[in-house]
Amino acid sequence: MLTKLKQLFTSSGSHQPATRHKRQGGKQSRPLVDARNEDIDSFIEAVYQADAKGRSPWVLRDSSVLETLRRALEFTVHRGLWLQREEGQVAHWQGRLLALRHGEGPPLGMVLACRPDDEAAWQLRFFYISQEWKGSGHGTRLLMAVRRSLSGVPLQTRLPMVCHSAIDSLEAAGFTRQYVDAFDVACYEAPAKWDE
Repeated sequence: MLTKLKQLFTSSGSHQPATRHKRQGGKQSRPLVDARNEDIDSFIEAVYQADAKGRSPWVLRDSSVLETLRRALEFTVHRGLWLQREEGQVAHWQGRLLALRHGEGPPLGMVLACRPDDEAAWQLRFFYISQEWKGSGHGTRLLMAVRRSLSGVPLQTRLPMVCHSAIDSLEAAGFTRQYVDAFDVACYEAPAKWDE
């Protein structure tokens, strides 16, 4: 009874993050939904924050890079394609910009996944949890939801070893480290099939 009351008080009208009581072995994570056009600003803000710490796959100090990223994200939202530079050309990869939402508010977190074709693994190019939701287990929930949303295909990602909370979330969601390169960037993979 006391637990039910606590849940009622923490979820009614409060915008505080939920506690970690169901990190693993609990209910399935909330499903991811396709991002909306208005979510792109949140995604770019998260990229800016990561770039300031040297943890972004994109360096946004040049306005042309920012504009190119914005157009690529819009193309992904509207067409399901990610524009990828390959050997001086622009290739059209499959792309998904997915959001973890609670109701109609802004996303709690997002992930950009892309792959060159149906036979390839999905590459998680960038994922984040909003600052106010960090430390509440939502990073793991986001990555578990990605695995469910893109099931049947392996998932791969790369990130600097200094991203401790992201690494913890990856490992809790069933990703395993494959190797660490000379630049101290770790490569992680989650298999196509997994126990739910």
